Amino acid sequence: MSPSEEAVSMPRRVASPWASTRRMLCVLAVAFLATATAQAFLAASTTEWWPGVLAVTFTAAAGWCLATALTSADSR
Repeated sequence: MSPSEEAVSMPRRVASPWASTRRMLCVLAVAFLATATAQAFLAASTTEWWPGVLAVTFTAAAGWCLATALTSADSR
């Protein structure tokens, strides 16, 4: 095989990447929700505005992770 053919050849496929990817997205979602909960309690106990913004941001990130984990496997 010539060097130009090696550069064009396709890499081997991973057997099933979605199981580990979905698991990692679910773990990330749980971590984001735990952090959002901590930030929400911090926002409730202080007069600062930024813990509330972080809580909303972490909740949105958790929602994105869960939505991606649940819908990406359906499209394959």
